Amino acid sequence: MKKFGFHIPEIEDIVLTVFGAVLCGAGAGMIKYSDLGMDAIGLFYDGIRNILDLSPEQIGTASYVVCAILTVFLLIVDRKYVSVGSLSYILFYGVFANLGFAAGALIFPERQLLTQIVVAALGLLILYVGLGLFIAIDIGVDVFTGVTLWLTNLTGWSLKNTKIGFDLSVAVIGFILGGTLGALTFITVVIGGPCVSFFRTQIQKAYFRKKIQNQLRQEGKK
Repeated sequence: MKKFGFHIPEIEDIVLTVFGAVLCGAGAGMIKYSDLGMDAIGLFYDGIRNILDLSPEQIGTASYVVCAILTVFLLIVDRKYVSVGSLSYILFYGVFANLGFAAGALIFPERQLLTQIVVAALGLLILYVGLGLFIAIDIGVDVFTGVTLWLTNLTGWSLKNTKIGFDLSVAVIGFILGGTLGALTFITVVIGGPCVSFFRTQIQKAYFRKKIQNQLRQEGKK
């Protein structure tokens, strides 16, 4: 993992990171529209949305509130976890989560079980590709991952155990606050890690192979 901080990455890396954040938001919004449950972080956002008395399609708006608070927290306790990548995630996730919900409603105006499953599957695919892309480019982490890394250093626990405990905690809090818990919540626990890992690996292989080839071409011209 690269060092976190306010260094300026290459433009291409920033564009791809932003695109990853866009996909993450759009996928989360479509998952919310499916009404079959959400992943742990999405469930937390949904709980905050509920207590703020926002409509279901405004889950992205709730994410801005949460991310703003967590960003301030990280800047206070350890600012190395806030970077260009994490700020890109904050800026673009929320608005595209709202748009993802609207897109689901536009494409599938009538929510029946079959269409709910289709929207949920499409949303998960978009979300996991986005996360894989965001992680693969590696110019920062989202604020939830930043908090997880901070807790790992604070407690001395393994990252795996900290991640499990943190995700479980935010999911429980989100459910208590009125977030939508469903079958999809439990499915994401099983498939989330392997899917994101697969997409990250494939993207890294293709992207960094291309970067190396471009570097060799540039060196050959000198």
